[in-house]
Amino acid sequence: MRKTFLFICILLMLTACQREQAYEPEEINPDIDVCMICNMSITAENYATEAILKDGTVHKFDDIGCMFEFMKQEDKENIAKLYVRDIETSEWIELEKAFFAYDRDYWTPMNYGVVSFASEENAKKYIEKEGKGQLWTYDQLLQHKWGFEQ
Repeated sequence: MRKTFLFICILLMLTACQREQAYEPEEINPDIDVCMICNMSITAENYATEAILKDGTVHKFDDIGCMFEFMKQEDKENIAKLYVRDIETSEWIELEKAFFAYDRDYWTPMNYGVVSFASEENAKKYIEKEGKGQLWTYDQLLQHKWGFEQ
């Protein structure tokens, strides 16, 4: 009886670990990956974003604006994790933990003008280097009127 209980506990822990791994971002393959919204090849990998659904399905986007368009269409209960990339390091960052530089004239693959960073300091440096733009948080992104909403 004790061994059965221990076996069930271990099995439950392993299942929980596997589920969490399913919510990790996948690497981008620019030869085959295309944006789910605009169907463009994802060649500018540092601008790529991903939405991972609770069933483990990974949707890839070439621009953060495309991911927000997807979020507007998708039932939020189905979304497990959202990821953006630091454009300088290619590091994956959970959307809610990233910092953003925005200017409508910043180049991004679909011209949404939002660039993501792992640190506030790097986002500020980017804005300073570009000589324009605003520092944004996740909450400000949620309030933004994206091009597809206008």
